Amino acid sequence: MANSVADTKRVILVDDEAAAITNLRAVLDGFDALEVVAEVRDGETAIQEIIRLRPDIVFLDIEMPGVNGFEVARETAHLNYQLVFVTAYSQYALDAFGTNAIDYLLKPVRPSLLEKCVRKMLFQEGLVLEALEKKSNAGENLVLSDGKATRVLNREQICYIEGIGRYRRVHLDSNGAQIHKMTTIVSDTTLDEFEAQLSSPTFIRLHRSYIVNLAKAVSLSSEDRRHFIKLLDTDVLIPISRARVTEVKRLLGS
Repeated sequence: MANSVADTKRVILVDDEAAAITNLRAVLDGFDALEVVAEVRDGETAIQEIIRLRPDIVFLDIEMPGVNGFEVARETAHLNYQLVFVTAYSQYALDAFGTNAIDYLLKPVRPSLLEKCVRKMLFQEGLVLEALEKKSNAGENLVLSDGKATRVLNREQICYIEGIGRYRRVHLDSNGAQIHKMTTIVSDTTLDEFEAQLSSPTFIRLHRSYIVNLAKAVSLSSEDRRHFIKLLDTDVLIPISRARVTEVKRLLGS
């Protein structure tokens, strides 16, 4: 099915190497959901164009003459766009994720990795999630007990639910899409009860102690054969049991 104009994500490419931009476009032009609105060769112009064009996605080189990629990211951090660093230098990875970049691609960029990155972003923006949600007949609210009273929450607020001993912590997005402003409610409702209420493709039991809202997920990572989901705009990593890794990759388009 073709994407509507409203679904199209505006993209800016920033790199001082023309060949690098050409390689990115060779893959990105294959996605109907993306529209490259600017190609920029230096950091100073990148800041101006990001502010002027208000893109949804920016692919950003790090080492450029004059203003570097990190400075561009800092100067435009107040704008709501998804950031992907594309660089030949692996040593910047930790600094890059400190800027809330959702991915870090090393040059020469493998087309398969770039495609995975794009699918992940489109999922996060809801282009894939919309189709998943149509399959769900579940209600909009979640009912939980905190031991003293019964509370009703909008399920869209839920980032993840964590089981700790006899209690569960429900981590909520208290300000729309700004997950970094999470609040927490302690509940005695069991994870099994939560899972039954949240019967939906957007919520998944990643681990015996965690249920996560995939709409808040931004990327998969792995370390020492352990797999995690990273939540948008946070440093939170949710562990994934080995039995669920394949399913999670499928849902996230990884």
